[in-house]
Amino acid sequence: MKKSVVIAIVGLLALVLFLQYMQRRSPVPALPAGQATPVAEAPAGIPLPAEATAYAAQQPSQETRPSAPIKAPPSSVFKAPAEMAGAGPLPTINADFARAPVGYTGKTLNGILSSHGKAWGNATFGPDVFTKEENDALYSLLAQFFSCNAVAYGDLNMCNFLPGSLNKKDKYFWSPHYQCVDPASRVLFYAYAAGRFNVNGESVCRKYLAGDSVEGAKVPPEFCREVAKGFSYICDMAPARDKSRCREAFPADSRNCRTQDCMDNNRLYLSLRDNNISACPEKYMTECGVFSTKSGSVCSLILDKIAGTFAQTEATHEQNMSPEKKKRLEEARKKEEQKIIEDVNKNARKALGKD
Repeated sequence: MKKSVVIAIVGLLALVLFLQYMQRRSPVPALPAGQATPVAEAPAGIPLPAEATAYAAQQPSQETRPSAPIKAPPSSVFKAPAEMAGAGPLPTINADFARAPVGYTGKTLNGILSSHGKAWGNATFGPDVFTKEENDALYSLLAQFFSCNAVAYGDLNMCNFLPGSLNKKDKYFWSPHYQCVDPASRVLFYAYAAGRFNVNGESVCRKYLAGDSVEGAKVPPEFCREVAKGFSYICDMAPARDKSRCREAFPADSRNCRTQDCMDNNRLYLSLRDNNISACPEKYMTECGVFSTKSGSVCSLILDKIAGTFAQTEATHEQNMSPEKKKRLEEARKKEEQKIIEDVNKNARKALGKD
């Protein structure tokens, strides 16, 4: 998420004060026809924004909202880690697909994850380990895979399979974890605001808006409750001085956009609201697709790229290895293959009730 979005949230705190006021005020009794409605006064201790008279007269626009039932995400086929991964081996997945060889490569997802911190990763050093560019390519694919699963199952903890910043010099915004959380939280947040996602919606909202960890940018819970009514509702109720900034930060209409990022966000919002995946921006197409189908099987298509990239990079490094190193690597590989066979046989016996 761009920092400008979070900064815009800070500027909208006056809106939050108003929402708090609206929630706490007593209902106004009906008046005889022709009698003017008095301007509401703030309860004691709650400052009434300067634009209160405008609020009293203003009605939010009636944005089109989804009428079809919202399909809840399925139960995940594997459990997401509670904590973010570190510099060592990444958490493995207790599922058959992660233990099985992928395509022609013979590589398994768990094998790739467990070799992090040894053969590859930003915290590995030595002549035989992956280069920074090779690490970045693999991290990017893994971020796509786990971001896809985070959207499929409505669980941002799926990104915890990946590490954040591994040293003080690295910015979190460049980390593998952020590469996963950013698109996943954006799509789920926009789906929540569009009325298409109601599972952990407020939690996703807070995660998305706090994504850049800008100091002092705290988002009160009132905002995340109200944004479920749509971007148009939120921005129509904003103070006059903040309307333009609000409508660009949360674009329900492309006419309010002045940047390409805003245009992309508007397309994302409308595609999710209208369930029109073809309108989704290219960079979020995987997440839009999996959100529409609610099936983690869409994410499996990325596994071929992960395994292929890892195998090709590993083969390049093996060409420059000493004979002794190659021998040790081959022995380790045979042990891994044997373990895979044993796990598959064990699961098969268990399924047949013979174990």
